[in-house]
Amino acid sequence: MTLLSLILWAIVISLTALPIINPVWLRFLEDRFGIPPNAPGVVALTLVLIFLGVFAFLISVGLIYDKYLRLWREQLDVAYERNPYTREKLMVKEILLWRHMFLPSLRAEAKDSPEVQHEIEFMERWIEKSVSMDRNIQRAVKEAERWIETETPVAAQERAGREALHQAPGNPRE
Repeated sequence: MTLLSLILWAIVISLTALPIINPVWLRFLEDRFGIPPNAPGVVALTLVLIFLGVFAFLISVGLIYDKYLRLWREQLDVAYERNPYTREKLMVKEILLWRHMFLPSLRAEAKDSPEVQHEIEFMERWIEKSVSMDRNIQRAVKEAERWIETETPVAAQERAGREALHQAPGNPRE
């Protein structure tokens, strides 16, 4: 994705710079190399050279920025170290996914594997520790589970409609 954005930026800058560079460049080509401005491919060559120059400039600025300047690196490290959810605590969605999707699947598939059973027990301990140590997580997990299990108004209407249809006298389905 980064490479695509660099290419797009280089194309945009090339097309923007062409009217500015073109008169000087065409005069240079004609004076230095004897290439007339109306020769086939001169504009294409100009665009390609501008594109390569802009692309090389953008890549070099990115490399210098990343390798040597390392701006904001320390701030990112501090933010990572101070945020417990990046390391030891599980977020609510992770707890719900593990409890209701991953662990039941693992239990069903790996009944005979002691290694997988050990990993299942490890995840269960981690989930229990995350939930029991933080009241906010505990409350959020309960709220999310309650919200997921409640029936939406549309689903309740559909269910009531199906029940009414089955209970109607003269229903051919009975």
